[in-house]
Amino acid sequence: MTASFEGRVPTLWHGRGIAREVIAHLVDGRDALVIADPALVVPVRVRRPADTIEIDARSVGVAHVVALARQIARRRPEVIVAVGGGSILDASKLAALVLAPGRLFEFAVERASRAALTFLPDARPPVDLVAVPTTIGTSSETNSVAILRNGSGSRLVVGRSLRPRHAVIDGHNLLTLTPAAIREGALEAFLRLAGASTSARRSVRARRDAVALGQALLDTATRDGASTASRLRLARLSAATQRSGALRGQDPYSARHWYVANEVAVVLGVRKMVATAAVITAVWRRICAGDARWGDRRSLEDFWTSVVDGSGLPLHPPAGIDMLLDLGRIPRPPRPTSDEMLRIGADTERWWGGRYPMLPGLLAADFVDLLRGSRWSTQPVGRTSRLSSIDAEEVNR
Repeated sequence: MTASFEGRVPTLWHGRGIAREVIAHLVDGRDALVIADPALVVPVRVRRPADTIEIDARSVGVAHVVALARQIARRRPEVIVAVGGGSILDASKLAALVLAPGRLFEFAVERASRAALTFLPDARPPVDLVAVPTTIGTSSETNSVAILRNGSGSRLVVGRSLRPRHAVIDGHNLLTLTPAAIREGALEAFLRLAGASTSARRSVRARRDAVALGQALLDTATRDGASTASRLRLARLSAATQRSGALRGQDPYSARHWYVANEVAVVLGVRKMVATAAVITAVWRRICAGDARWGDRRSLEDFWTSVVDGSGLPLHPPAGIDMLLDLGRIPRPPRPTSDEMLRIGADTERWWGGRYPMLPGLLAADFVDLLRGSRWSTQPVGRTSRLSSIDAEEVNR
């Protein structure tokens, strides 16, 4: 069992079979509330059934987060233990804001109904939150970001008050993950690094950390990503993307593929990584063609060639990421209809493009052109076939 400490970032505990002991230590003598998916075996004992709230990760939306916040407000726990995938952790982080002064929770929900990206006023977290991830790749256990799904789609909420106090990564909690889920999680963490590395405004440390973590993720995932030791290492590496300097820079919006993939996921009803697999190559082709609106060619090429040198992957980033997605067997959604492409293009411009700093200068026509050149599967078009053919776990990720 290992604990590491880094000031503003959560205390990270990691090891095999450590969750029960660590959580017992962290909640000892305190009024604790556990929030978990009912499908999970929760690695913590509670004093009474009322000390646990169950949330179905497949249906977490704004109404569920509001209901959860009301329960937290009534209980006013000293510590919250959130156990589950990114949806559960995000919902817990958001709902815990109800304990903050100044109606911070109400501000977050209301603002997210009108904007795709909400920045919270700077403040410390209102309660100690112990995040216990049961998936790999989201890094919700160590970041200060949460995704809130409402009637407009998946909205980003960002602020220091969302950061957990402790992250407990237990290899035993990852044993039920399928090999496909492990590969997808590793690629999600890898693309977080790659997205940040498309910015020209990168420090030496940011570049060094991103390359080191990217190499470690690829090596672990391709060598034996399904073993217990590899699962634990991949989870630690995913968490490390937030704890290192890899994502720090002067351009917080550099992972521009994310915003397009977000709207593709909303319209087509697929997971975020499935949507990403469709559009990432087309985005990188534009970057490597010199379209600076999408990112910096030299920075992306430097990151990619440094990470994949000797791996056998093509050194040209678009060709390389395409092969990596194929090797990882990441599914792609069926090709959208023309009407769906127009809707995705319009929604992307409305929420992220044009005058916004996420996709500045890019308009609906640019996004539709990108979608036409993206990679789609050959499955029949239709929402029912999409949802039945693609694992629906964690739709918002």
